[in-house]
Amino acid sequence: MRSSGASGAGALGLRSGKGHAIGRFSQVSVSVAFTAFLAATLFVVYDAVRSFEQVTHLVADTKFIPVSALGGFDLVSRASLIGENFAESGAASGEQNFIPEAHAATIASIAGRGALAFALAGFITISASRRRGNAAPDADFLENIKQEQRLLARQYHEEKLKAEAASRAKTNFLAHVSHDIRTPLNHIIGFAELMEHEAYGALGDPRYRDYIQSIKTSGQHLLNSFATILDLVEMESGQKSLRNDIVLLDEVMEGVAQRFRGQMQRAGLDFRMGAPTGAVLRGDRLGLTRMIGNMMDNAIRFTHAGGTITLSTYAADDGVVIEISDTGIGMSEERLASLSQPFALGDATFSRDGQGPGLGISIARAIAALSGGALAIDSAPSLGTTVAISLPTEPAAADLAA
Repeated sequence: MRSSGASGAGALGLRSGKGHAIGRFSQVSVSVAFTAFLAATLFVVYDAVRSFEQVTHLVADTKFIPVSALGGFDLVSRASLIGENFAESGAASGEQNFIPEAHAATIASIAGRGALAFALAGFITISASRRRGNAAPDADFLENIKQEQRLLARQYHEEKLKAEAASRAKTNFLAHVSHDIRTPLNHIIGFAELMEHEAYGALGDPRYRDYIQSIKTSGQHLLNSFATILDLVEMESGQKSLRNDIVLLDEVMEGVAQRFRGQMQRAGLDFRMGAPTGAVLRGDRLGLTRMIGNMMDNAIRFTHAGGTITLSTYAADDGVVIEISDTGIGMSEERLASLSQPFALGDATFSRDGQGPGLGISIARAIAALSGGALAIDSAPSLGTTVAISLPTEPAAADLAA
């Protein structure tokens, strides 16, 4: 409950505010009314002067002409100019003076037009008063909109800071976990290799050798997975930068083809290589090789025997496009949308052999972005998948390479 002092102050402020508004309202209204009615008065004066001049000229031309000499046509003409009363009186009396009747008709016409002018001036005054009265609510409405915009901007900024903090926390967590787990894994792999070589004596049962091999293989797989996670974290956080060397794209493409050609032959896949383009890039050769290799590895994993994999490049004046297409199992739109997030392995049908943590596409996209390019994927179920990687070229680098 407010105190009386506060209530009185509020009431006083309200009255003073209203008085101030009324003062501004009256001043504007008086100005508009004065202008409108002054214009109406000037119009009436001008109209009266012009009308009486016309009547004077008409009387001077017609008052000495006898009515009997003009006939019926002139009576009708005069009736249309001066009034029917004059025509009737002229026909009855012959040569009666019609000046009073003409002045009366003129005054009535002037009065009608003057009334219309003053009515219009009053309408303008009332309209201006109403619009002035609505000015304060419009200003309050705009002020409310500005306050809401400021509130929304503040909320957006706060949510953005929270999201950035959550992303940094996730990155730091993955980095620490990857580092902490890699250290004991290295010990496990090292002791497994030591036992495999029987450095301190025979193992005894031959099955121990198989167990040791399984321990070593599983540990190596986990170590590679955590190394991949750590690489992705460093790329997304900007902690890992790529080299900026001159790279001949044709050599990179040929190296990738040589690396996977034997694997594709064993899988029963048909491999097709596009024509060389001679494109020269500035970037990290190992990073580009890893990016293309990840996409080739996915194409081989999800293409059945008898399918086709195509690796080609298309060069333009300001860039080059690397395209990896296959005739594999493909993906639906929902599955394709989920690939924008890391660890998107999906169901058992999609992750056919369960190799890796599902970061190949994420790492390839990160390398493309750090290289100044972009990665796009188009796929359809049972038709296959096409991955297009666009990268910028540098003519100056081509001159240096030559």
